Amino acid sequence: MSWVADALDDFVLGPLNLLDWLEGLGYAIFYRDFGFELTIPRSDKGGKFSQNEMREILDKYGVATYGRRFDSQNMYIRVKKRQARWAEYVLLHAGVELLNPAFDHRNAGYAASHAPGWMPRPWSAGPAATTGNTTDHTKEAKRERDKDKGLLAWLDSL
Repeated sequence: MSWVADALDDFVLGPLNLLDWLEGLGYAIFYRDFGFELTIPRSDKGGKFSQNEMREILDKYGVATYGRRFDSQNMYIRVKKRQARWAEYVLLHAGVELLNPAFDHRNAGYAASHAPGWMPRPWSAGPAATTGNTTDHTKEAKRERDKDKGLLAWLDSL
């Protein structure tokens, strides 16, 4: 009976998913980039992550996603080509099994070189905390930069 559900996903529900198809086309035109398609196994077919979880991971790291689709075995999502290397890097570190051809073959090595569960610092977290041992040279350089920003910046530096 599962072959009926698989056939429906392959030939009816997947291809006729018009809202996601139109959304993907709209964003591709808006971004002027038809993107790079990432492929993961469906969670009901042995995959560890759902499409929404994958989108949440990528969103946390500033990667725009669009063009979602599916078939009986896999789920697909598009990212901008200029963000594809970063998206692949982040997803491999998160432990997402990617079935698509690698965008950058070095990413698998980068992910293997870190401990399992290690994730890079997301850009949305803001700048890293300073250690508090700023040298006089960096303070002087900041003062010089601020001098060009106007009277208020100069007064703040005093």
